[in-house]
Amino acid sequence: MTDAPPRRIGLPWYNREDYLRIRDMMTDRHNLASTYDSWLAAAENNENVGRQAGLQISRIMIEPDTFAKWCTEKGLEPDSAARIKYVAEMSAQTTA
Repeated sequence: MTDAPPRRIGLPWYNREDYLRIRDMMTDRHNLASTYDSWLAAAENNENVGRQAGLQISRIMIEPDTFAKWCTEKGLEPDSAARIKYVAEMSAQTTA
């Protein structure tokens, strides 16, 4: 019996210079850390925990203009649900 391949997941990732703009555009901005450094520390921790659990993790960059356009095209509010859908869609494209 062979081991199953590691489960792949994408994590939303942000550039420092985009973070405040991304945070400001989100309807649920209260769910995002108030500073990039706080967000980065939590994101890197989540990434490490996932890898230790055997997950294959991809950082999926969320760029403000691209994400806003994607949300408009999909008819979605820019929020955590949209971020999850965006990351899943982009992650599937990078692994296809």
